[in-house]
Amino acid sequence: MAKKRWILVVDDDPTMLAVLQAALEHPELTVTTAQDSLQAFIQARDLSPLLIISDIQMPGFGDGTRTLKLLRDDPSLPRVPILFMTAMDPQRARALLPANDSTIGLMSKPLDLRKVRDYVWKFAGVVAPPAART
Repeated sequence: MAKKRWILVVDDDPTMLAVLQAALEHPELTVTTAQDSLQAFIQARDLSPLLIISDIQMPGFGDGTRTLKLLRDDPSLPRVPILFMTAMDPQRARALLPANDSTIGLMSKPLDLRKVRDYVWKFAGVVAPPAART
């Protein structure tokens, strides 16, 4: 049996989580969600996701950059790629992220779900299921 490959989606908006979880549904991937930085860190530590998709601005324990810092500061964790999504000005958002980290990506909201899905599936090396090709 193949090892599960996880995609972790992090956002404080439950609707955004549900939309992304549905958009990324794929037989070879398991999409899980977290609503804040602490939940994201715990799940990333426990699941070793293939990719994390995270909002930058979130209330509560910390924003997406806090999750990034927690993950990068823990030497026992692999360097998981993170695709950040944000409604803030892209230049302002980029200024919050490490400049020389090729494992960090950025997408503006509102998201083009087809582009997000295609990016994730290509990144994961999976072929779109027949129902998604139409």
